[in-house]
This record gives sequence, structure tokens and C-alpha cells, in this order.
Amino acid sequence: MKTMNQKELFCFINQVSFMLDDITLFLNTHPNCMEAIEAYSHYKEMRKEAICDYTRMYGPICRYDVNAETYWDWVNKPWPWEGECRS
Repeated sequence: MKTMNQKELFCFINQVSFMLDDITLFLNTHPNCMEAIEAYSHYKEMRKEAICDYTRMYGPICRYDVNAETYWDWVNKPWPWEGECRS
């Protein structure tokens, strides 16, 4: 994956998340489609890596991404959805 700034990485996470939602809807009606299952696995891994990168560089996106060292200091920064992400 190419190096992205905070805004680009957050946008990428949203795009991949949308793709997963879309594939999930398709799989609800086509549960045996191996191509869709493989695509789901691929995008799920991409999202996981992007969230790890974002959390490491900019802090957690949601409460599930908080670790013991940054449990409460994460609220001291602007939240990703508060206006545009800072580059």
C-alpha cells in the first residue's frame, strides 16, 4: 500500500469498509459465490491493515482500537469525523 496522509488513510478505510458492506449484502443472496468470499477476505485484510496503520500513526478510530497505553489520551485529539482530518 502506498504511503497516505491521515485524510487519505481515513478515506481509504471508509472506502474499504463500504466495499465489505456491499460484498456482505451480495453474499446474503449468493452465499456460495467463491469469488465474493475471496473478495470479502481480501478487503477484510486490507481494512484490518489500514486500521492498524491509522491507529499506530494517528490514534484509535473507535473504542475497540484503544490499547492500554493510550486508553484515555485518545480523546485529547480531534476525532476523525470532526471536520477534515489534519494532514
